[in-house]
Amino acid sequence: MMKYKVKSVRWDITNKCNLKCLHCYTVDNPGADLSYSQVLHIIEKLRPLGLEEINFSGREPTLREDLPAIIKKCCAGDIRVNVTTNGTVLARKGFSSLLQSGLNMLVFSLDGVSDSTHDKVRGKGNFHKTIGNILMCMNYIRKNNISTKIGISCTLQKINAKELPKMISLCNILGIHFLSINPVSFCGSATEVKCALHLSADEILSCWCEICKEYKKIKPQFGLFLGTFPMETKLLNVKYDIELPVIHTLCSAGTTLYIDPHGQALPCYMLPSMANEITTLNKYLCYWDILNEPVEHAFNSFEPFISYAHTISKNDYSGCTDCPDVEICKGCPLIVLSEPDAIHRCQLAQQKLAAISPDFSHDAVPAIKKAIAWELDNDILHLSLQSGDYSSDKVYQFDHLTRSIWLKIDSKRSIMEIERVMMNEFAMLPAKEIQGSVNNFVEYFWKEGILYMPGPYE
Repeated sequence: MMKYKVKSVRWDITNKCNLKCLHCYTVDNPGADLSYSQVLHIIEKLRPLGLEEINFSGREPTLREDLPAIIKKCCAGDIRVNVTTNGTVLARKGFSSLLQSGLNMLVFSLDGVSDSTHDKVRGKGNFHKTIGNILMCMNYIRKNNISTKIGISCTLQKINAKELPKMISLCNILGIHFLSINPVSFCGSATEVKCALHLSADEILSCWCEICKEYKKIKPQFGLFLGTFPMETKLLNVKYDIELPVIHTLCSAGTTLYIDPHGQALPCYMLPSMANEITTLNKYLCYWDILNEPVEHAFNSFEPFISYAHTISKNDYSGCTDCPDVEICKGCPLIVLSEPDAIHRCQLAQQKLAAISPDFSHDAVPAIKKAIAWELDNDILHLSLQSGDYSSDKVYQFDHLTRSIWLKIDSKRSIMEIERVMMNEFAMLPAKEIQGSVNNFVEYFWKEGILYMPGPYE
């Protein structure tokens, strides 16, 4: 029997919604919402499985009047809670009780910087409602010294692609804590208007570039999170000298759980809508009735899909076998099935990154970034990045030469000085080979986002 752990839950806590967004991922699922006591019972049943975080979504979670009370119960039990809202139904009383509940993050969906764009996606009049409620929440947080983080989530699509770089300036004015932008997933209602929403791989990468160019120019205080492949992130960081987190895109089925409004669970929130489009996935729609069935039922129900998803995510996609990120960059297998061109974005970014030459000189002093902890076990380098709520790990295999170069990067010696020491240590090797190895090594780890070149006052 497989082990099943649930660290994070995505929960459509209600069937109710006041909007009909073009790209909604939900499928029709009629029936009454769970009662307050049933919600609490489910939470208690999941707690022994390692539950750490619940993300309440919708359709529109703030339509549940008992949502603040549910959040308070979760926070009292050391469970982090995030809520994603369309931001149109929060009245002053509603958002104040929500922000006083212990909520970790309140994320507003905003798909443009103008009413003409946002309302085209989410309905007339909704842009100004959402902006108004974001401002009210930010003011309330400041005045009452509340720790809840306010974020904006945006879906990149053809309708808003040209406008999204301006989102950086708008978010800076609003004073929010973070902005997250992800390409639209073609499931649910988005499949019905795919021609109106679809962007090519080149168009998406171009949009990432324009967004990052604006982020670099304005230098806002909020965090930026893009739904990029690791290779895209590294390209953007190098090209615009920014610090986007390199997100590992492995399938999370097996550590996360999706719960629908009736307490029926699956290992992936995209599975119901994707199964509507790809009939071969229907056999994996094996729900766990959390209220009425033991945990063991989840083990048996979910194992076939988890095995399938992880097998798919480990396949060698064409052109990816030589990529250094092959073990951490296997996009969601369901997205790859529905949007096979998505993998081209990563390959395009890899080509562009390889064409970039660093402009630092031999006098430059390479240093390991402060957020990175490392351990060298013989010829195996273990790296760990911790930055705010984001963390990642990666392993590198060294030979004797590259191991020695790594140990000489101490933020004190220039590239030229490292070369000189290496020539003494490896006197049997030609000087040009040593110089080439050091330069290639520094360039590689600079592009990986591991090394940087400190300024004169650091």
